[in-house]
Amino acid sequence: MNRRTRSALAWGAVSLLLVGVLAQTATLLGLGIEASFGAVAAVAIVSGVVVASVTYVIEPRLERKGRA
Repeated sequence: MNRRTRSALAWGAVSLLLVGVLAQTATLLGLGIEASFGAVAAVAIVSGVVVASVTYVIEPRLERKGRA
């Protein structure tokens, strides 16, 4: 697996975990989120896939411009 793919998967995993942590924090603080586990999992998975895909596409462009 090349570096670009690993980087995209890592950012996707970070996004997935972040959505889960934010949903759990909101529930623990009583912020009125009435989402089921399935709904939170679905949003987390979609978020992870989107972030991984965008990272995979954008990273070479950033490297060419010297920003990555």
